Amino acid sequence: MKYIGLDVGDRRVGVAFGDSEVRVATPVEVIPRGSLAQDARVLAELVRQYDTTQLVVGLPRNMDGTPGPQADSVIAYAERLARMVNLPLVFWDERLTTVEATKRTQEAGVSAQTLRLGSARSLRRGKKARRGLDAIAAAVILQDFLDSANG
Repeated sequence: MKYIGLDVGDRRVGVAFGDSEVRVATPVEVIPRGSLAQDARVLAELVRQYDTTQLVVGLPRNMDGTPGPQADSVIAYAERLARMVNLPLVFWDERLTTVEATKRTQEAGVSAQTLRLGSARSLRRGKKARRGLDAIAAAVILQDFLDSANG
């Protein structure tokens, strides 16, 4: 199977790609949130480009495992988005993924602010894969899913 992982935020959606054969998640881009229809058009193009068969969306949870304050919003958004791109959807615990993404960028010597600014510029150019902190967080979510028995 081929997966697109999403890290859904209020202003941006990080996107990653992975498949069950290679079992490696790769950051793809950061989508600035617009209307649901705009977001679905961008995601539908990525679904076609990567021949995706399922969406894996990070579900915000508190440290005790209960749904976090953003959980309802993420669930509603992701369910509508999945219907619009006609893909099955699975939610995956995203606890500490942003912390892990930040740690990875710091270890690579790149600041999160540089990644966010670079992603916005890359989106306007529209040529290369857009990689930013949110995309790295999406890759962490998807990699965790792929490493589990579910992926």
